[in-house]
Amino acid sequence: MLKITSSPELYTHFETFLFDLPWLFYAGVEVLIGILLLIGSRENILYSNSSPTSETIRQAVDLLPEGIVISSRDGTVRLCNLKMNDLSKALTGDLLSDAGRLWSVVVETGKEQGGKYLVRLPSKEVWLFEKGSFTAGEQTYTQITSVDVTERYRIIDELEEKNDHLLDIRRRMKAVSDLSGDMFVAQEEADARAALHNQLGQVLLMGRHYILHPDVTDPDVVYAATKQMNQFLLGESEEPYQGEEDAVTSAIAMANSIGVRVEIKDTEHPDSGYSKGTVASLEERIKVILAQAITECAANTVKHAEGDTVTVTIDQEKTIRITNNGKPPKGEIVVSGGLLSLRRRIQEEDGTMELESAPSFLLIMHF
Repeated sequence: MLKITSSPELYTHFETFLFDLPWLFYAGVEVLIGILLLIGSRENILYSNSSPTSETIRQAVDLLPEGIVISSRDGTVRLCNLKMNDLSKALTGDLLSDAGRLWSVVVETGKEQGGKYLVRLPSKEVWLFEKGSFTAGEQTYTQITSVDVTERYRIIDELEEKNDHLLDIRRRMKAVSDLSGDMFVAQEEADARAALHNQLGQVLLMGRHYILHPDVTDPDVVYAATKQMNQFLLGESEEPYQGEEDAVTSAIAMANSIGVRVEIKDTEHPDSGYSKGTVASLEERIKVILAQAITECAANTVKHAEGDTVTVTIDQEKTIRITNNGKPPKGEIVVSGGLLSLRRRIQEEDGTMELESAPSFLLIMHF
């Protein structure tokens, strides 16, 4: 126990009380104060680490993958990170000291994109530069930022190449379309000329046959065909004479008018006539083609074979064979004129046409 040896009237009662406290109390107070100091130091350290300073801000800016530089209006650099320094060295050859110079190089070498500039570096990287300004206090600063868009630019390049390729394909398709249109018109004109040639030939053959054999030629048919052909040639009719009955019957009548008899048979009933044969059950589109074939073969029988009979045989598989009497062809048959027009018509209906010249003329159509 601490004892007061001096005069007690020199101290107050409270001071005397404190002097009478045991030393362990004072030791406990010292320990408590030390703990409080440690806690305060720790909080101070944590606060210092969590509060931004100029150094921490600079370090954070340097770690950015994008480039940034802040300068005065005259170009004097106030803040610049490592990435922008690297970009400046790649573009100007020097570290960044004048932001105005850097921006001039960007404008000269870059590709303008809505106020921003795409710049391709020697390393093949592509960076997008943008310039802006802001005011801090009473001072206005210029800010230049840059972003790496290499991957996006590569994708854009690929898309542009594909677009160019598509445009090229489109131009070629248009050229082909125009050419196809011209070819179609040319083919239509050729078919029309061939049809006119055939019809005119039919009318002339009918007229010749009527002059040579007036007793076996129907003058009404010759008159009707000649009149309508004249009207067609004068532009008074839309098409030459086609007959007044169904296509096959009309073709047979036309053949008869030039002295050619048409025999139509089918493989199932070889002795039956046209009205009872399988031709009556053919599709209308095939009947029209058969009529054209009969007309063409009848005319060729008179002009080339000097014959007077055309025989048509039809089987159950829609295969039609046409032959004639008279002289056989002298060589391979050249497909032109009416035969060429007939082949095109057959192909339009997904059919095939074959020609044989030996031992006699034979035309085969299959649908």
